[in-house]
Parts: sequence; C-alpha cells; structure tokens
Amino acid sequence: MRITERKMAADLACDYHTASCNSPWLLRLPVIRQVNYSEQVQELMDEGPRKIDSTSDIKEFQKITDAPAMTLVQALSRRRSSRDFSAKPVALQKLGELLGLSNGLRSRVGNALDGGRNAPSAGSLCSCEMYVLALNIEGVERGLYHYDVGAHGLKQIKLGDFKEWVSRMLLLQSELCQAGALIFLASDQGRLRSKYGPRAYRLGLLDAGHVSENIYLVCAALDLAVTATGGFIDDELNTALGLDGVDDCVVLVLAVGEPL
Repeated sequence: MRITERKMAADLACDYHTASCNSPWLLRLPVIRQVNYSEQVQELMDEGPRKIDSTSDIKEFQKITDAPAMTLVQALSRRRSSRDFSAKPVALQKLGELLGLSNGLRSRVGNALDGGRNAPSAGSLCSCEMYVLALNIEGVERGLYHYDVGAHGLKQIKLGDFKEWVSRMLLLQSELCQAGALIFLASDQGRLRSKYGPRAYRLGLLDAGHVSENIYLVCAALDLAVTATGGFIDDELNTALGLDGVDDCVVLVLAVGEPL
C-alpha cells in the first residue's frame, strides 16, 4: 500500500471515530432520557431471536444441563489462540454447548421465552448473530447454517464443501480449513442504529467482542482449539450468508475444532 493510500485509510478511520463521538449538545435534548423507554426501542427489545427463511428443518442440540467443570480462573489461564486442529470431528453436543453458552439464552436454553442472553449487549438489543460453517462436525452435513437461538439449533442456509472458498475468502489462511467449524459473528447494525445512531458501530463491535471472549472461554473449558481472525473478504462472506453488508454485516470470524 502506498503512503498516500495509507494516509487516506487513516483519515477514514479518524472520520469514523469523530463522527461516532457523543456531543455535549445531547445533554440539552429534553427527550434524551426517554429514548430507552420509547415505543420503538421497546418493540426492538421485545422481538424474539432472529429466524431465517428456510424450508429445511432445524437440527436441534440437546439442552444444556451442566456447564463444563472448570472455574473461571482456570478458563482464563487456559484461553489462547491456536490454529492447530486435528482431523477428529467435533461432537454435535459440544458445538451446541459452545454456541449456547457463548450467546444463547441464559435460562433453559431451547425456550425462546426464557431469560436473557449469555453475553451482554448494548441496550439489550442482542445485536450479535452467529452463523456457522460446518466443516467437520459429527452428524452435521457440511455447509452454512444460522444458529437459531430460540430453538437452540442450526438452521440450514446452504450445503456444500466450502473449503476452497474459505481459503480464498479468509485471505489464504488455508490452515483454518482444517477446523471443525467457522463461527461468523454478524452485527445487526440496523437494530442498533434505530436507538444509537452513529454510535451503533462502536457498540456493535463491543457486542461482538463480548461474544468472542465467551467463545474463547467456553472453548478452554471444552478443550477445543480456537482462533479469531478479522482477515476476510467482507462482500463475499456477507453475500454467502444473505446479509446486506450495511444493516447486517460480519465483523469477526472464529475457527474452532479439536486440538492436535
């Protein structure tokens, strides 16, 4: 990248940062304290978890009854990034525990009417959606899926062997193709902007960060290898998942699998 191109990229980053800053004039708005209780925001908060249109059945996980037997301190000390994956498939229940404990419903996973999420989110809007590319999951056909939080299961988007596509789309990080699954964290920017305006982008990245750290900690407890990457071709990935790249966009990819 040329120096002038680097400067332009830096200028764009600065423009974003300044455009998303909260200004003191907000304090002078008489309705600013009422935003959290507006009818529109309440409707967003009351919406159930996302469901996608598909003729396929949901592959449901068993309900999570027991958390992995590891203390938080132990999980923190064990959490690390690893790109070394074995050929052993990831058990279906293990994947279910990983998804549910990272960003599923807090109470009795499997019932959309119970409790909040296992990850915090700005304004309780649950902006972070999880999509899964199954590469080597026991009992799951290879392909793209959406994690249906309410049903605690996988909803099929498209079946197929995506290894070559993954290698290209992830900027030739071919070692990630050996993972059992790729988890795509997508930010529902449209929901966040309805309440927070330009500030939404910052909050969406924070929401995804909370989920990412949960994934790392749960992987440590489940003895799974995991690594996160921001190196991907946005348009290709968003298009494959049926996201518009603006109101809905992937912000992080995590590869998980059995360790060597």
